Amino acid sequence: MDEVVAVLELLADDESLTGEGIGAVLERLGWGVARQVPGAAFARVWRKNDLLAGIEGDAPQVRLAVTLWEREVDEEAGFDALEALYDESAQVVGRIAHEVETGVLAGRLVRPDGGRTQGIDYIEQRAWVLGRRSLLVGAVQDDTELPVRVDAVVS
Repeated sequence: MDEVVAVLELLADDESLTGEGIGAVLERLGWGVARQVPGAAFARVWRKNDLLAGIEGDAPQVRLAVTLWEREVDEEAGFDALEALYDESAQVVGRIAHEVETGVLAGRLVRPDGGRTQGIDYIEQRAWVLGRRSLLVGAVQDDTELPVRVDAVVS
């Protein structure tokens, strides 16, 4: 989570958030390009150690999503196994939220009045605001065939 916090701190006071701006911050912090589309204005997929980050959308709706935790759903295990995975992901969100709230940003974060989900249906989520940026940590499963993830999203 320290890697995401470092990105958030550098972007907190930016007037507008752009893919190019996020890419420049990631490069400055030692992230490497994981995938580059020829002719694109900026790289959308970045990697640092075991973390994979994606720059999603375009200004003014651009955001950075970093996968912090991911588990596969065992299709043959049934609904109870899926529910257990949802519970585990919610616990991971709680642990990360505690880490965020007691870490280097303690006392500087503000809990927002409204949701910051940008239309995503999270299993569990927590959100904060720092300057002009928001940070959301949430558990999500995009499709029942896909893994459950915990992402940190800077927008």
